[in-house]
Amino acid sequence: MRNQAVLYLRSSKDRSAVSLAAQRRELLELAKAKSLIVTGEYEDAVESGKDTDRPGFQNLLRDLKAKGRNWTAILAYDTSRIGRRRYIAEAFRHECKKLGVDILFARVPEVDPISQVILDSVLQAMDEVHSLMSREKGLAGMAENVRQGFRAGGRAPYGYKLQIIETGAMREGVPVTKSKLIPDDATAGKIAAWLKGRAIGKNGAKMADDLGIELAKSSLAHLEWTALTYAGHTVWNMHRGKDEPGDGKRRPRGDWIIQRDTHHALIEESEAEAILARLERAKTSRATRARLSDYLLSGILVTPDGSAWHGNAGNYWAGRANIRASMIEDSVIAHLVDDLQSDEIVQLLLERARRAQAPSDGAELETLRGQVKDVDKAINRLMILIEQTDAPEPLLRRIEQRETERAELMDRLERLADETRKAKALAAITENDVRRMVSALAIDMETLNREHLKDFLRGALERVELDPTTRTGSIHYRIVASGVKLASPRGFEPRLPP
Repeated sequence: MRNQAVLYLRSSKDRSAVSLAAQRRELLELAKAKSLIVTGEYEDAVESGKDTDRPGFQNLLRDLKAKGRNWTAILAYDTSRIGRRRYIAEAFRHECKKLGVDILFARVPEVDPISQVILDSVLQAMDEVHSLMSREKGLAGMAENVRQGFRAGGRAPYGYKLQIIETGAMREGVPVTKSKLIPDDATAGKIAAWLKGRAIGKNGAKMADDLGIELAKSSLAHLEWTALTYAGHTVWNMHRGKDEPGDGKRRPRGDWIIQRDTHHALIEESEAEAILARLERAKTSRATRARLSDYLLSGILVTPDGSAWHGNAGNYWAGRANIRASMIEDSVIAHLVDDLQSDEIVQLLLERARRAQAPSDGAELETLRGQVKDVDKAINRLMILIEQTDAPEPLLRRIEQRETERAELMDRLERLADETRKAKALAAITENDVRRMVSALAIDMETLNREHLKDFLRGALERVELDPTTRTGSIHYRIVASGVKLASPRGFEPRLPP
């Protein structure tokens, strides 16, 4: 629940230190003022705050990261209760923030904003470094496992099963194990026969049916890409990361890490290489076809009578007319850039922007704010009742319902406030604003890759008409605002070879 909190109390050997009882009293008052229900308490009596090796603090850390945690706030007397050293307190606050937990202090020392920003930046950088170091250590560990013939992790591929091996080491009282691949008697023969057939070009789907291999088509394709695994080698670093640049899911063969002869082979290496070579040829062929068919105006380039121009081998053709695609596309884009900055379209965009959304009179915003205040009052009343009863469960459920209602109201309030801000900005837009925006848009078009440029053209253009006889055409723009679609034809003539 969003209104549940825990206390953290720490006293030290310093005689002038605030007692646990005094800390508890102030924190309970803070909880009441913040409409928070205290559900737990962690304390360290006469413990140094210079490090984190304190029983109560360690229990707090453990419960902070627990999946079943039901509190979302920690109350402490001041930052020194968390740690005498500033970086300990800030690191803890930073960790809590990532886990969605607020820390509230009864006594907060003033910190200048610049120092706070610097501390936040340093902690975020430390997070990234820690993440990278953890990843590098993990990768190094997996690489060493692979070199020793063990699996780097994951399930056994079809045709194999995992042999679990105890290393003799213990971790947290549990034996540390590693795994190796061994043939699965039930499926090894089937997959070996299937892969050998694929190596000489037999139909994969038909063989799978004949052999009784009940796998989806995508799974069969994956088996082929892992052919070297079936040749007895462990292959690593095949797949690209989510944010890694490049085409396709897999890295080039040169980037693969291969540890040879780590387990029993089901096929010969030459058979695995034959399968991979065929896959690479098919991939290259598909990429070439995709490049040839990647026509920017496909679907929107038509003749005056509405017939489509079709792309083929780098040209657009309609009937007997055949024109190089780049000539038409370059001409359309050049006219588009000029037209976007024309007085006619600038005025049209200005008019539509001003009419797009009329700012509200604020009545709905005030109504929502009033509803939020009413829910807050209801929650406060329920909190008072909880203090006066020995059976708080029904009241807690009611508070939870009210908290959900409040969250929904706040979400609507934020959305409406954002819409109102945007509407006011649109209503105040000037002609110079529009000119700056379309100029920036024209510049941005030059930086778009082909896929994004194609998407942009489909959104901006309703259709492009090109007469195959006269080789002249017109561009019909699509301007959408407040549900109104406008078409503005502009003439163009592609530059054709003499």
